[in-house]
Amino acid sequence: MRVTRSAELFNQQGLMTTLRRTFVAAAAAGIALASVADGQRPSRAAASRAPVAAVKPIVVVLPVDETPGDSVRAIIQRDLDYGDRLTPLALDAALVRSNAPADGSVNYSFFAGFKVSAVVAPRRSSTGIRVAVYDVATKTLTRESDFAVPDVPAPREAEIRDSVIRAWEQRDLALRAGLVRTTFLRDSLTAAAAKKPPRNRRKREAEAAVRDSLMRVVAQEDSDLRARIDQAVAERDAALPLLVAQDLARRDSLVSAQRFAIHGIADEVQRWLTGYRGMAQSRVAYIQNGQLFVVDSDGANNRPATASGTALSPSWHPSGTRVVFADLNDAGSQIVEANLITGGLRELSATPRGLNLTPVYTPDGRSVVYAHARDAGADLVIASLEEAAPARRVSSLELYDRSSPSFSPDGRKLAFISPRSWQGTRMTPQLFTMNLDGSDEKQLTPSVKGVRSYRTSPDWSPDGLRVAYMQQNGDFQVWMIDVRTQSMRKLTTFAENEDPSWAPDNRHIAIASNRGGTKEIWVMDVESGRMRQLTHAPGARLPAWSPLIRPEAALPVAVVRRGESGGK
Repeated sequence: MRVTRSAELFNQQGLMTTLRRTFVAAAAAGIALASVADGQRPSRAAASRAPVAAVKPIVVVLPVDETPGDSVRAIIQRDLDYGDRLTPLALDAALVRSNAPADGSVNYSFFAGFKVSAVVAPRRSSTGIRVAVYDVATKTLTRESDFAVPDVPAPREAEIRDSVIRAWEQRDLALRAGLVRTTFLRDSLTAAAAKKPPRNRRKREAEAAVRDSLMRVVAQEDSDLRARIDQAVAERDAALPLLVAQDLARRDSLVSAQRFAIHGIADEVQRWLTGYRGMAQSRVAYIQNGQLFVVDSDGANNRPATASGTALSPSWHPSGTRVVFADLNDAGSQIVEANLITGGLRELSATPRGLNLTPVYTPDGRSVVYAHARDAGADLVIASLEEAAPARRVSSLELYDRSSPSFSPDGRKLAFISPRSWQGTRMTPQLFTMNLDGSDEKQLTPSVKGVRSYRTSPDWSPDGLRVAYMQQNGDFQVWMIDVRTQSMRKLTTFAENEDPSWAPDNRHIAIASNRGGTKEIWVMDVESGRMRQLTHAPGARLPAWSPLIRPEAALPVAVVRRGESGGK
């Protein structure tokens, strides 16, 4: 995957001309690489296959507490709804409590009247949240488990303010006590000077000299004390917002980790009830106005990960803590890695200067595969993140234009795009696969002589059985192909839809779509066709869905500006 219509690299007028034109246009306008070509339609039978909505079991999630807004119950219900395998029924909290009290005595007849299959009962525990699941049909407790959930303390702004002011008042009191002393000494010296001076000239001059010297010392001490009082006030005024901001940042981290832990609960509850784990405990990276953004799978915590730039083609590290992307610059484009925890940015030292696009991590996270363009064409290269070694070509076969790599889940194969001459005709991009060592290269999407097709942005599904991609048929739509049978299925038809990226649950994809009037990131259930909007700011594109992320790795996204160092 991951650059919109990246097969423009391979038009019939020559690779380098197109890349230079694309670079100038993208740098100036901040838009994705674009092209227009005719698409190829599958057979009528394949096109007519539409998703069939299945009957989803109804579940009720019991309230945990009276937390306003996004309570534990609200997050779990939303996650189960977005998972598209269960239907959460939001009954009145008081009504639910009376029929499912905390002692576990569930009124199964009450829930059976609403055709509820299961009751999910989360409750606070000493380590986090304990969740019990009751089966309404069998009237039994079927699963129960403890989940560690970070505790989020109450805001400490008032406590911090009181503590800082108390410390400042003690310091200010000591300094003002010094001012009282200097004032007393100054007044005493002034009173002594007002007395009748000695008649002896020498004695009079000597006393005056001593008074003047003491007055200067007292005046200097008084000035120093007043400066220290002003400095203490400035330090107080500067420390208060800083300490409050640090406390808010700490709470923000805990809130993010807590939300991700609750997402994990919802994912596990879905697995208990359906056999399939959910995808709530994940994030989506995307590009907007040249910036890299990251948003939670439910649309919460939408934040920039870079402060500026002309980023393209984000892709996730297996840990979910880093994102690699291509960054346009005066020299062409460079492969850059962003650490979402520290905010650090680093360019790959092995990356040749020039045009480098569509990077993806290897499944072990130790290397990056991307397309490197030369005068002779573009090909896939692999560069280590751990060793200072030059990038090397993936394939040893005859040089073809290759781009947009996507790994199979086992890491043994790559899907990519390439135009090939077929029966004497140069084609627009098609999907291909090959082994990581470059062997066993095969065309995945079929070609028909005389029919000009344009297929790009492949993304291999987590189960390894399907590849999602986009195809141009007047406008761009998202398709899916079965790796074993090569049967194709059109997933979208309305508006323009681009750059699919699979969710870790193997059921949902993120796409860039203008179905709402402006380009935004949407989530699609490939089985039911259900769509939901993920972002709400015009110009979002190039989505990349993360793997499942551990709560401890789900801290708020750190932002770094070019030239700053945030560490690796």
